[in-house]
This record gives sequence, C-alpha cells and structure tokens, in this order.
Amino acid sequence: MVVLVDTDLLPPPERRPAQVGALLEAAIGSRVRFPGRRPPTHARMDTWPLGGLSVTRADLTGELELTQSVRQSRQDVEPLVSFAVQEVGVALQDHLGGRRVVPVGGLTLTDVTSPYEYRWSGHGVCRSLQIPVARLGLSVDVVRRALPLVGHSPLHGLVSAHLEQVTLHAEELGAEPMVQALASATVDLTRALLASAVDAGRAAQDAAAETLLSQVRAYVRQHLTDPGLDAGRVAAALAVSVRQLYRVCAAAGFSLEQWVIEQRLEGARAELADPGSRSRSIAVVARRWGFTDASYFSRRFRAAYGVAPREWRQAGARSGRRPSPDEAADGARIDRTGVRPT
Repeated sequence: MVVLVDTDLLPPPERRPAQVGALLEAAIGSRVRFPGRRPPTHARMDTWPLGGLSVTRADLTGELELTQSVRQSRQDVEPLVSFAVQEVGVALQDHLGGRRVVPVGGLTLTDVTSPYEYRWSGHGVCRSLQIPVARLGLSVDVVRRALPLVGHSPLHGLVSAHLEQVTLHAEELGAEPMVQALASATVDLTRALLASAVDAGRAAQDAAAETLLSQVRAYVRQHLTDPGLDAGRVAAALAVSVRQLYRVCAAAGFSLEQWVIEQRLEGARAELADPGSRSRSIAVVARRWGFTDASYFSRRFRAAYGVAPREWRQAGARSGRRPSPDEAADGARIDRTGVRPT
C-alpha cells in the first residue's frame, strides 16, 4: 500500500484549501473543488497495485467536487475508465449527459478523460479501479456509448459483485501469486459488461465468451483439490450447459480437462518442493490435488516435468529451495549412477 495523501499528518499551515486541493488533484488527476471554501476536515488516499492495474481508496470528510471540464479534457491523454464503488456516504455523478445518485455499494463507471462531476458532502469513502481503454479492446466511442447503459446489462450484477470484492480486498489480493490472472479476469469482465451494454456485435460475443472463460478459470482454481471436479460440475456452477461450455472452450482453443490437470500438477509440484510437506507422502500430496490414482499422477508428473515426483522432492531437499526441472533431472541421474553430469 502507498499512502498518497493524509491530511492528519500535515502541519497546520499546509492544511489550507489550496494546499490540500493541490495534493488531492495530484493524486486523483481531476480538478478538486471545495464548494464551502473549506478543505476537508480529514482526507486520506491510499493505492494498491493489482497485477498491472491499481486500486485507490479515498476517505474524505467535508464538501468535495471532482470535476473534469470540456476545456480540461485533453485528447493526448490515454483514455481511462474508472470503476468506482461507493463504500460510505451518498454521492452524485454527472457524466455523459446523465445524472445519478450513487448509494452505498453503488457502482459508477466514468471516462475520466471526458467531462464529468462527482461530489459528496459529509463523510464519504470511495474505492476505484482504473483500466486503460486500450486494454479493454473496445473503441473509445463504444466505451462512451456503453457507460450510461451498463446498468441495464445482464452482466451488471456479476461485474459489480466482482469489483466490490476486488477493490475491498486489494491489499490481500495484490500479494497472491495468481494476481496477474485476477487482473486479466477483471479486464475480461469489464470488457464484457461494456460490450453487452451496447450489443457491440462481434465484440459483445467475444467479450461474453471471454467472460465465461474467466469464470471457468476462477471456479477451477477454487476447486482444484476436489476429485469430483469435471465439466458437468463447472457448467452447473456457472449456469450454462455442458455443450455451451465445451463450445466456448473449443472456440478459444482451450482444453478444460487438460488445463485442470496442468493446474493440479503445478499445485502438487509446488507442494512437493515445500520443506513443510516432507511429512506427507507423495500419494497423499497427489490426493490433496485431486489425483486419486498415485500411478497415474506419477506418469503425468514425469511427462510434464521430465522427472518423477520423488526425484523432484529429493532435488528440493538437497538444494534447500525449489529446484528447476534441469536440477531435478541432474539429481535423478546422480542418484542412479553416483556421477554428476558434466
């Protein structure tokens, strides 16, 4: 976490409206106004990296307006969409010809390079995630047409729930090994929401398919250790038919069964290299990752990594760290011949 602004830490001479406004403008990238001509009694902004994206949390008490006028909008600035969740307080948004009240838990989408206003009075907290339009794979025109309509998309509830959790738990999620996959899934979901709002032809179909694939990957990762995980279980959880699931996977050149096995093997490989797993037999580790047949597990492990599970574990024990496949293979040859390869 990086603290961008915290007025509680400022000396009194630096808490004047102009100074506080300048700090907030530098952190937010928008024009900041205090309608009551008084700075917030408290203002703090934090940010967290999230797999190439970033999440920002603004906690302010007072009257505040964030604005971007037509004159301030610049064509040479990279277009960005801000996905914001109102955590505390009620806000008001004016954007792209529409005005809406934003309640607690409400999701707002803003093209921050076009004119807008976002304001509240009293204590307010807002969490936001910004995504460059270039990463969404949609034109700026499609994005701007979609923004006022996203509330009518059938994906709105799904994406809102996803962004609520991602922005709320940004610190923990940013430290996860799979954070890049999470960021990619977030981009896919937001793309699908925007494309579906305007029914952007092929773009909407592609986005919907990518959204389903993102959901498939997320569900599989959460249930890798379940031996009963199969296409039927995944399809039922995502409320689609098995046929539709296979059709989308085939169109993307994605084999669900093979991907499940690869992810399970990777999980087992990491556990076998962990010194804390030494007390667990290889068969137990295999079962923990969904392999009910130890012989099958060993064959698939060797086919994937070029060494047997036992050799991989032994190489890790000798080195005191996770071995590379080449190191494990060398260790296996030493065990068999007693001679280190040259």
